[in-house]
Amino acid sequence: MRTVVLVLGDVGRSPRMQYHALSLADMKRAKVELVGYAGARPRPEIESDPRITIHHLFEFSLPVPRVFFVLWGPIKVILQTLQLLWLLLFWLPKFDNILVQNPPGLPALLVVRIASWILSARFIIDWHNMGYTLLALRFGGNEKHPFVRFAKAYERIVGRSGDDHICVTSAMKKFLGKEWGIHARVMHDCPPKHFQSLDSKKKHALFLDIERDEGGLKEVKSWLDGIRSDGSSTPNEKHDEEEDDAPESKSRFSPDEIEMEHLREASEKTSFTYRNESGEICLRRTRPALVVSSTSWTPDEDFDILLDAAVEIDRAIASKSSLPPVLIVITGRGPLLEEFKGKLEEKHLRYVLILTAWLKSEDYPKLLGAADIGISLHTSSSGLDLPMKVVDMFGCGLPVCAHGFACVRELVREEENGYIFNDAKSLSTRLIEVLNGFPLNTTTLRGMRNRIEKKRKGWTEAWRESVEPMFEQEKIARSRCLRGVEFLAIAILGIAVALMKYLVSRPLHD
Repeated sequence: MRTVVLVLGDVGRSPRMQYHALSLADMKRAKVELVGYAGARPRPEIESDPRITIHHLFEFSLPVPRVFFVLWGPIKVILQTLQLLWLLLFWLPKFDNILVQNPPGLPALLVVRIASWILSARFIIDWHNMGYTLLALRFGGNEKHPFVRFAKAYERIVGRSGDDHICVTSAMKKFLGKEWGIHARVMHDCPPKHFQSLDSKKKHALFLDIERDEGGLKEVKSWLDGIRSDGSSTPNEKHDEEEDDAPESKSRFSPDEIEMEHLREASEKTSFTYRNESGEICLRRTRPALVVSSTSWTPDEDFDILLDAAVEIDRAIASKSSLPPVLIVITGRGPLLEEFKGKLEEKHLRYVLILTAWLKSEDYPKLLGAADIGISLHTSSSGLDLPMKVVDMFGCGLPVCAHGFACVRELVREEENGYIFNDAKSLSTRLIEVLNGFPLNTTTLRGMRNRIEKKRKGWTEAWRESVEPMFEQEKIARSRCLRGVEFLAIAILGIAVALMKYLVSRPLHD
């Protein structure tokens, strides 16, 4: 059995499709062709598996202003269509199944429908979200824009022609069935095995590495030195290398006499850990709380909420002796990163340090495994998908504060494995509550960690239950392929009618 796994995006930043490829490759006599754009490096297991072949698409990308998007968009779709047709019909070995991620579905869904019909292959769609709702964000959330209306009609009509369907939430399954007549199997995102909580030795090794890295957490020591001294300090101020060991430091954030003695004799130390004279790795009793978040820096995540919450937490730490300093690390790259950095500089935080970092792919799960609590600011454009980052955090036993939206409670359960917030005030309140007494008193965090670990379900187990039976079916019958032609004809006709109807009814001033 040969299966094509297609994502019209960066393969290395498409974890779910990589996990599909690995699971498919584990099936008997299976071969996988993984297709997508080059960019971030895929998982090492993908690159080393002889049963998986990666094919990179050429990315037709131009940095055009928004006003020219309406001109460049159709041209880009035509070029992508021709490239995909050539790849599927002439370049790849003949395949039995093709699994395509949606979104993005334009033009992937239609091209795959045509190719799978010609090759008598099964056409399977993995619904991650609704593409038309993401497109609407480009037009200020206006779902009545002609491009958005076209995308919705296209997605519904061509999507219905799929032979099988997978989706990420029960809410999406319900929507697809009720609104579009599509029966889908739910495959919730699950953490792969390399996402797990770290023991103290692995935490120490990670902190040694990333505190030395230019793109990592080098600023943490100077920040801690500053708040442990009597005067104020910013993360960029220079301090003596051994300042945190100075006996004259009287701040409540400074090590006590016992820990100070251990630190003097330590052969290795970081802002969070040290190796004592016996060679054992110990967690520092005056370490900051480590809070992590990840993002693609796109408009569907409001980081103003985090900035405003950080201001409230900073004030609370200044006035409440039982709160620790807080380090917030945000990983990822994207278009809104520089704007966020500008806003961050204006906040003048002292006891809260926010760092943006781009970590090596193998360090990201380690950072989650070493953290104390996670934050997700994801707000679904459709209200039907769930953030993969939360799944990754749960895989590492990490409690999560998640922004509320329609179906987030399928994943985050209040006070069982995390908290749900809707604004900066509720986020800061929750973090202040859960970090009160940290790191000596972590009863609430430990309780949530234990519940997360008990209910952990890995990707492999869930995939075999929900998705594997789909690929064990006999090869698609020719009569079913002919029905694909009918769907294709309906799709073309429906799109044409929708466009004509719009053009006829469009006001002159538009």
